[in-house]
Amino acid sequence: MTQVLRGYSLALGTLTSVMALVYTPLFLVAGLLLWGFALASFSLLARRSLVQSSILIAVGGISLGYSALQGSPTPLISLINSNTNLLAMLAAVSFLSLIATPSKSSKNRLPPKGRKGLISTLASGHFFSAIINISALLIIADRLRHSREIDTRTASMLTINFAVCALWSPFFAAMAYTLSLVPNMDMLTVMAVGAPMGFISLAFLYWQNKTAESELSGYPLKGRSLVLPSLLAVAVIVAHELWPHLAITQIIAISAPLLVVVVLIYEGRLAQLHGHISNRLANMHNETVLFLAAGVFAIGLGELFKVLPPWLPFNTYGPLEASLTLGFCLIAARLGVHAIMIMAVIAPLLLTLDPNPNLLAMTFLSAWGLGSAINPVSGTLLAIQGNYHIKGSHIARINSLPIAFLFCINCAAYYLFSLFI
Repeated sequence: MTQVLRGYSLALGTLTSVMALVYTPLFLVAGLLLWGFALASFSLLARRSLVQSSILIAVGGISLGYSALQGSPTPLISLINSNTNLLAMLAAVSFLSLIATPSKSSKNRLPPKGRKGLISTLASGHFFSAIINISALLIIADRLRHSREIDTRTASMLTINFAVCALWSPFFAAMAYTLSLVPNMDMLTVMAVGAPMGFISLAFLYWQNKTAESELSGYPLKGRSLVLPSLLAVAVIVAHELWPHLAITQIIAISAPLLVVVVLIYEGRLAQLHGHISNRLANMHNETVLFLAAGVFAIGLGELFKVLPPWLPFNTYGPLEASLTLGFCLIAARLGVHAIMIMAVIAPLLLTLDPNPNLLAMTFLSAWGLGSAINPVSGTLLAIQGNYHIKGSHIARINSLPIAFLFCINCAAYYLFSLFI
């Protein structure tokens, strides 16, 4: 399958998943299109993604096989559509990069310096990243490189600032994957707790870097960087209130491309959609295969635990257990285990405890966000390593102490949240 065809198969899978809201059988078609994209892209996977995906599929398949021998039915439809909504949302969000990149006038603007520049860099980077994810991190780092060196300290500041977006952003893969694992969570409640933790993280990063940044240039804060996240977040919240039966992932899959098309038509740039589909979507093979493999893994373990009772060191799930779980996840992340694998393993176990779904969701989001900043082979650190030749292991080591502090902040938030539920 050519690159253009792969891109359009992913785009069609996204569109079909949305159309399935009107005609349900199309949801299966969407799942088949996504698996077709994944199978056609398997030979293109990076070695790390290939190994991780193969392990997930193998363990999931073995678990399904064992549970089938014990008389448990194989959930074929669930396997096909395990993460369809999640992947449709990720593909839809990728279109936002067409309208969220810096304008020519902002590129020519003199960068702010000192503490004002630091505030601008942190705020712009956080909210810009909340929408277009890793692309924002690289855009900001590239702009900073024009006037300063991207050293290990700067890389640490940027990666932590980016990672904590996962605590609250509805457009991050972390939120979408958490929704797939804990479907009865209330996203607005989780965001209401995660957003303050994100702001505390920004304040901490400011305090930590204000002296070192006092003479350096920052990234200019632009209204468009703030308007776009705010506009989309409000649209998602309003739509969720009006149509509560729609999943958040489905609302985002509809609203994000719709906003992009409207803006591109207004600016006379609609032809850019083809380039995005042929290039950006076609190159989403690593994340697509990994999420589909994670779906097989999670379903396989779920079926296995139905015939093989799981064991946990605790029998309830409160703030203490959430803190212990987050600590375990961060240790695993520091050792290089991907967040998807960690969450896929522990989610079926923890769900047997009938936990508060919002508390469990917060734990997963914290594990994904904080863990990505200290995982030496996470996509975040590898992107910095590949572009700025700073080893991911060095960034992970420097990030460990700040993340330990943010771990304590997150644990405190779990206890505060538990007081009000």
